[in-house]
Amino acid sequence: MAAEAQDTRRTAQVALNLFHQATRDFNARWTDWSQWDDAHAFVQDGNQDFVRSNLVAELFDIARIDLAVFADVDGTPVFSTGYDHALKRRAPLPRGVAERLRVGDLLFGRDAPPNAVRGGIVLLPDGPMLLCSQPSVGSAGRGPVAGTVTFGRFLTDAEIQRLAVPAGLSLAVRRLDDPDLPVDFREARGALADSAAAPDDRAPLPDRAPLPDRAPLPDRAPLSDRAPQSGRDTTVVRPLSDDRIAGYTVLHDIDGRPALLVRVDNDRAILRMGNDTLRYLVLVTVLVGLVFGGVTLLLLEKLVLYRLARLSREVTAIGGDPSARVAMPGNDELSRLTGSINGMLSALEANARRQSQQKAALEQAKAAAERAHERSDRLLLNILPRSIAEQLKEHEQLIAEHFEEVTILFADIAGFTPLAARFNPTELVGLLNRMFSSFDQLAEQHGLEKIKTIGDAYMVVGGLPVHHADHARAIARMALAMADTVRRFVADDGEPFQLRIGINTGPVIAGVIGKKKFSYDLWGDAVNVASRMESSGEPGRIQVSEASHALLRGDFVFEERGLVTIKGKGAMKTYWLVGEKTPQ
Repeated sequence: MAAEAQDTRRTAQVALNLFHQATRDFNARWTDWSQWDDAHAFVQDGNQDFVRSNLVAELFDIARIDLAVFADVDGTPVFSTGYDHALKRRAPLPRGVAERLRVGDLLFGRDAPPNAVRGGIVLLPDGPMLLCSQPSVGSAGRGPVAGTVTFGRFLTDAEIQRLAVPAGLSLAVRRLDDPDLPVDFREARGALADSAAAPDDRAPLPDRAPLPDRAPLPDRAPLSDRAPQSGRDTTVVRPLSDDRIAGYTVLHDIDGRPALLVRVDNDRAILRMGNDTLRYLVLVTVLVGLVFGGVTLLLLEKLVLYRLARLSREVTAIGGDPSARVAMPGNDELSRLTGSINGMLSALEANARRQSQQKAALEQAKAAAERAHERSDRLLLNILPRSIAEQLKEHEQLIAEHFEEVTILFADIAGFTPLAARFNPTELVGLLNRMFSSFDQLAEQHGLEKIKTIGDAYMVVGGLPVHHADHARAIARMALAMADTVRRFVADDGEPFQLRIGINTGPVIAGVIGKKKFSYDLWGDAVNVASRMESSGEPGRIQVSEASHALLRGDFVFEERGLVTIKGKGAMKTYWLVGEKTPQ
């Protein structure tokens, strides 16, 4: 069915969007490293203190990376390594990477733009890898280019499921050049190759695509993020069984060449619904035809002319009242015809009742649709602030606002990563849901705006989208309440959880970008400092920047921590928030 195929194509596009978003997120994750002064100095002087302090096993495990390369401006690696997650130690570079580590391919020379990025999928003998290379330009972000910072992550089955499960998708990914492709993948590859053979500049998909020659592309955006050419159907739909249907599409590599074949499985509920509807329609048509055919034959058979006038008058007297009946005593053909007419009138009366019931059902359906609309509005308000949601519903446009002073809070569950490895997924998600739901209630109580959660991290802001002067105190009270609330949650070793919380105040830009999967987010140096307050803090404590301390010191109790080295900012004076002062 066309509807089923269209739905499957939409699902395949959703899967592609997941990979594109994963590429963008991976690129964005390492921007701080490319703009970090310490990394900028390291690619020039090769000081091994940088390696011992920063390129530690925890970085590879937490960030789930399998490759890290720091190269100077001439393309010579200053530091390069793979990583064995099973043994928790460094390993040789993955096969196939070394020949691409050259200026003009994955590495950048001194003439490269400071904002250049090479990100996307690279096919390696050990499997596809999501890779990002960015020029090392220092904290100013303007250069000069001193070298290249490169990180990579294998797209293992576990990584693919990490993308698919939150979206509720059933994904399977195979290399186009895999000689052992299952039958359905081979057929889909052939169909996609036929589709790609149209008379244009693109080469058809190979039966067994070799690793392509890479042309120098230092300044190109990740080609895996590019949309397919308009007018070209890049998805092949094939039924797998009576209950499942699959959509196949191609994911391109960093050089814009076909690399991976993605399959998305869908349940064939639309087909089953269509078949049931068709059978019901045929049955109803047959029954209605039989009823009306029988009545017609009965009328013709029982027609009696000499009593027709009386029958006509009584039928005329009935008018539009289906509850009235024809009175024709006797035991002849016309009497039986009268009975048939009365039966038809009863059927009409029953039909009128059915129409009334159908009308009532339509009213109920309309009310249900209105309730669904209300639920969708509530869901939108759970994602975006009310004022932002209203703007998006009225018209699509770029939404961005500057706020001169807001207070931002970042919180992270101390020691959660090793603990999470001991939980099964259901227990882990249930724990985070209960914990973050309690934080959401606190944010609502204090009039704050939750921005997002990332893993076990929680971000909330005070003072937007509607400005209020009490934003810093509201954030401070919420931080104290969060620290108290999280102690009610106990880990599997019997110890209560602890939060590492950071708070900073300053100007930000807030808004919504993109056309799909809207997210209200913040940008600005104040956000980065708040994040550093959390990451450089200690478990069970609330670290506050000097800007926030200046707004809070009259109402709250602090301990001065002193100068703390903050990545990208240098030494900053910070304070520990202890509690709220008791009114005199």
